[in-house]
Amino acid sequence: MLRTFFSYMAYLDWKLHHINVVTAYLHGPLDKEIYMTIPESVKGFNSGHYWKLEKVLYGLKQAGRQWKKCLHKALTFFGFSQAVTDDCLYVKQHEGKITLIVLVYIDDMAIASPNRLQIISLKSFLKKDFEISNLDELQHMLGVLVTHDHPNRLFYLNQTTYIL
Repeated sequence: MLRTFFSYMAYLDWKLHHINVVTAYLHGPLDKEIYMTIPESVKGFNSGHYWKLEKVLYGLKQAGRQWKKCLHKALTFFGFSQAVTDDCLYVKQHEGKITLIVLVYIDDMAIASPNRLQIISLKSFLKKDFEISNLDELQHMLGVLVTHDHPNRLFYLNQTTYIL
């Protein structure tokens, strides 16, 4: 999917930006009641007491799904349609033409458009509900170094090496 996406963006010579949603999983609302035992490190509570969660926490089985639902709601409100073939791909059209594409991977998004103002508009919209790291032009995604050669309409994808 990633190679197809980059091939299409290179062919169209679209601008490609990257954003990251900070603490993405904490944005998803709970759709049912969940209780947790109070950690032993918290003083002042007797054993047998529980906390009712108001929001999703990292580590909950529901966290990823709830975040995805929350993001889907925001993107569709902005006018995107979710692709039938890949639920991580969102497309916005105007007068029958694709004007904006978003590829989502958990809390990272690659945003593509022929018009920089469309990208800025989406980023501004997302900032209203989420704290985002605006990473401007896409340079890294999923451990892949991305280099855009605009004059030749090419993207170079190189695997990044991490030294631990």
